[in-house]
Amino acid sequence: MENTTISDKGMKKMQEEIMVELSSISSKITDTQREIHEVVAPKFLNISIQVKDLVELSIEIWRLENRINKVTKDLDENQKEAIINSIQKLKRYLEKNDIEVVDHTNQKFNDGRNLDVLAVEKSQDISDSIIKETKEPTVLCKGQVVSKGKVIVLTSKEKTELGGENE
Repeated sequence: MENTTISDKGMKKMQEEIMVELSSISSKITDTQREIHEVVAPKFLNISIQVKDLVELSIEIWRLENRINKVTKDLDENQKEAIINSIQKLKRYLEKNDIEVVDHTNQKFNDGRNLDVLAVEKSQDISDSIIKETKEPTVLCKGQVVSKGKVIVLTSKEKTELGGENE
């Protein structure tokens, strides 16, 4: 009979130790899940209406600058300088509001980039995939993507990593 009582006491002690250990493990799992979520969670910000307006404005400024760069060769130096200064002022305004515009043209492309691929063109003249053209830039607010860029990718004829068929 005494052996049974000792065994019951030992069993209760083991159960208590197991419960303490399980609680510790549960806490560690929760911490690990939180850390994984912080690393893997999408880096998109919920943005206000005003920031959305700034994002749209930044894209239009980018488009305007690209269009102006194509036609300024026909302008005299004073006109070019005035237009460039105006564009620079608009870009400084965006920078003051933590808005950054990223043009991806001629950058190396890989599948992990946070971009929308509109088309894939093939060429035998290249070895690595590159971004041939940016149709819409990536816009960042406070370092976080708020608008994904839209691009056309140029890839080697041998590579089929993107699976597109635009030639």
